[in-house]
Amino acid sequence: MQQEQLTTYLQRQQHISEEEALWHPLRMQLNCYLIQELPPLELVTSVRCIVFQEEQVLVVKDPFNVHIQPGGRREQGESLEESLRRELLEETGWEIQQPSLLGVKHFHHITPRPENYQHPYPDFLQLVYCARATLYRPEAKEVDGFELGADFLPVAEVKQLTLTANERIFLETALQTLGICD
Repeated sequence: MQQEQLTTYLQRQQHISEEEALWHPLRMQLNCYLIQELPPLELVTSVRCIVFQEEQVLVVKDPFNVHIQPGGRREQGESLEESLRRELLEETGWEIQQPSLLGVKHFHHITPRPENYQHPYPDFLQLVYCARATLYRPEAKEVDGFELGADFLPVAEVKQLTLTANERIFLETALQTLGICD
């Protein structure tokens, strides 16, 4: 039933990209959509956000690359917005105002389910938001986190970075949503 519900939901959304995601050793098909309605919440494992300060985008560095969608896993009992605010604070030190829902990233596992895998399988979703940064609280950042740093860069500079197809489309949608001219 869950698979049927997910398929029906995704058919109503605007498909924007398809790519392969590799989270060693897991290989997944990744389809992204612009959305107007929330998906089945039991499949939403994470929330992400493209964060702006005036006409600059927050770019996060990790040991492997840079990206523009910081965020992370939902914790039990948290609303989507509570998860988003907590994750952004932990990863970047930034608080945000009025997040706007942009889309969903649908991951479908291609590889067999790993032993003791505790997350939804074979499908899970990540929601993508955009928001403006309000207050920087460096003391709130996790010091032993995966992220190495985060800086605001001009939109034109961000567009020159090596971004995934979905990051580029979500960035353009976020710029339109927030009324930012680049």
